Amino acid sequence: MSMMRTRLLRAALPAVLAGTFWLPPAYADLYTWVDASGRVNISNLSPPEGVRITSVIPASPPKATTRDDAREAVRDAELQALTKRVRQLEDQVGSQGSGSNYRYYCRDTAGYYPDVQTCPSEWLQVVPNQTADSTPGAGQ
Repeated sequence: MSMMRTRLLRAALPAVLAGTFWLPPAYADLYTWVDASGRVNISNLSPPEGVRITSVIPASPPKATTRDDAREAVRDAELQALTKRVRQLEDQVGSQGSGSNYRYYCRDTAGYYPDVQTCPSEWLQVVPNQTADSTPGAGQ
């Protein structure tokens, strides 16, 4: 491409983008009238005095803030997803009962809480098995 064409495109591109994305479109009423010589005219300007107006098409008002509608739709979708997740978590907590899903085992005393109230070393968190198994780590 020539240097002149490149400069022209660089100058015109911002103007085209501004006109396309940032400038609001114009709205105007459309008038149809018949003039004194019998010709039908159509214009967005008001017709002159003394002519017979055959129709007026009012301008459509722009839809109220499309961006706000899109943001609100996204917000509603996020709110629905969060509400669904909260219900899932509530159901999960409710199905686990009031207690924890873990048991605590002390190696020093070879016993589980609450049978053993204190552990000299550290408590081991174990997943309880459905069957009665007294070995530490049962169900893991």
